[in-house]
Amino acid sequence: GNDSWAQDALGPLTVLGIIKRSFETWNSGWFWFKYPPGYPLLLAAIFAPYLAFLHLTGGWVQPAVTYPYGFADPERALFIMALLSRSLNVLFALGTVALAYAIGRTLFGRSAGRVSAILVATAHPIVYYAHTTNLDSSYTFWLVLALYSALVASESDRLLPWVGMGAAAAMAVSTKEQGFAFLLPLPFLALAARIRAHRTFRACSAPCVWAMVAAAVGTAVVANNVLFNPLGFVGRVAFLLGRPLQPTAARLAPVEFAVWKGAKEWTYVTQLWDALDSSLGTPLACLAAVGAIGVWRWPRAACWLVLPVLSHYYLSLRGLDLITLRYVLPITVVAAVVAAGVLTQLRVAARSASARRTIGAACGTLIALGLARSIELDWLLRTDSRYQAEAWMAAHVPAGSRGEVYQKPAYVPRFDRRWSVERVPIRERSIDGLDKRRPDFVVLSSASRQSITHVWNPDWRTTRQLLAPVHAAQQFLDALESGQLGYTVAARTRQSPRLLRLRIASLAPEITIYVRNQH
Repeated sequence: GNDSWAQDALGPLTVLGIIKRSFETWNSGWFWFKYPPGYPLLLAAIFAPYLAFLHLTGGWVQPAVTYPYGFADPERALFIMALLSRSLNVLFALGTVALAYAIGRTLFGRSAGRVSAILVATAHPIVYYAHTTNLDSSYTFWLVLALYSALVASESDRLLPWVGMGAAAAMAVSTKEQGFAFLLPLPFLALAARIRAHRTFRACSAPCVWAMVAAAVGTAVVANNVLFNPLGFVGRVAFLLGRPLQPTAARLAPVEFAVWKGAKEWTYVTQLWDALDSSLGTPLACLAAVGAIGVWRWPRAACWLVLPVLSHYYLSLRGLDLITLRYVLPITVVAAVVAAGVLTQLRVAARSASARRTIGAACGTLIALGLARSIELDWLLRTDSRYQAEAWMAAHVPAGSRGEVYQKPAYVPRFDRRWSVERVPIRERSIDGLDKRRPDFVVLSSASRQSITHVWNPDWRTTRQLLAPVHAAQQFLDALESGQLGYTVAARTRQSPRLLRLRIASLAPEITIYVRNQH
């Protein structure tokens, strides 16, 4: 169907719904509060040939907003569209690996390019998001493509790299706006190089620069559906700035920039480090951190790799309330290139054969560790604890049983149609409510536990907190877990990774199944 175990993945129906709302009325003012329309438009484009085929062959004659959505075989149609989405993300991930090679080769040489590509290809978040329909693979690809295009543009007045920089930058921001800060230094670095090469500021008005601007504006207009729905584009910008043009049920994004945030600055640094440490592993993350200082021995490489990261962290990530692992994906790619470049340059500069062998062995060890970590990720996906929970329930829960869950489908097992399972709204999560409903079983996940007892604060600025607790729901959860409500833990399924520190929501959660005591 439309559900996925990847948090915030875009299911086929979600994409079709966005396209319908975006194009059903000219200048309607509608916008999707979560993300810009760039990635959904790409997914719709790859769905289009398949949907056209279904329409011509009678498999999708009368589109509808309710099941079966006009499909003759909805499960098969949604399954194929999900695979198309995932295939696109595989291509984006492969493209990111290729770009890491190109950037490393350009700045440090071919060996560094090869090591960069391997380190990026085995970074477990890159591998994970290649398996899903999240927009993070696309977003990372466009940012890294803009970086490489700008690097090439700095050495040439040819139109292609400048147009590539403009178009890729526009696609990145049209996929997720927080990438603007990563992109901000790129045209200035490229222009500075051309000014030095030509020894005149007239390079700023060269045809290639105007081509970049035109490509950026044109791509942004198309990717944000500005021509058909200009008011929707303006409405989304106002919403992001915390000043919606009209009342909206969507919560305001917790975005707030300040030059200095006091004690919270250390919190941001620790969150960034935690994400990089989880993404790359401690040895490689430490090497990248040291390399970010040592790379200034090669000023050109340092400017192109360190300045976009610093801008992204200071102007964008610090403006958020929480820096999560997937927000750091572009920095993860750059960190891998920095580590690869420093390692290979140290090996080249080594004066003795033993020193070169030592550095080569260290590089090989890091590559092997990354490969082992990415293999463990695939193992976690194949043996997910939710599969284990499903198998236990199939063997032990009788047909016709009634169950309850309190979390999104992304965090809990799938449920066989033999059972009736209800997702209980938070206003009904109470001790008295459970006593009235008396379900046969209850399923909890360790992922997104706060969603059981908290609700999103519609306007975080009022309390400075993203989540608001619901007292009755918290009392209910405490009583359930302490065994006071007549339910006992019948099964608990979990996975125990050895190499990965998991920071991806809903990956390998612990599932707990409670059953009602029989008296």
